[in-house]
Amino acid sequence: MEELKMYLKITPEAQAKLQSKIGETKVKVLLDFDDGVGAFSRVGTCTLASVFRILLVDPTVDSHDYDENVDTDMGPFSIKGYSKMYMDENMTLELNDKTQMLRLKGANSGELTAAVNVERFEVGVF
Repeated sequence: MEELKMYLKITPEAQAKLQSKIGETKVKVLLDFDDGVGAFSRVGTCTLASVFRILLVDPTVDSHDYDENVDTDMGPFSIKGYSKMYMDENMTLELNDKTQMLRLKGANSGELTAAVNVERFEVGVF
């Protein structure tokens, strides 16, 4: 049986917001399910929160926990493979007009995260 291919549609407004955070710097983009796993987590190892965030990291940083990719309108975003169970096959990252925050929605499950933070992790200068 062939595995389903996930896709994250990023609206033009969301792309503009993300690009403003990325700038001209070369980064690796992680679509992180912040569950306490990995060097970038800010929560304890046990949490009931289901919060996705976008992490911009130096491409040379060890990000082995992010072992799979999701195709997007801006190129591949790396994810923790097991976090796919919380995602839909087709998702959308859009800009909320009222809050100006990014919102992650699933085609079947509705809103996955109402306010997706974009965080930059720098090692030295990159």
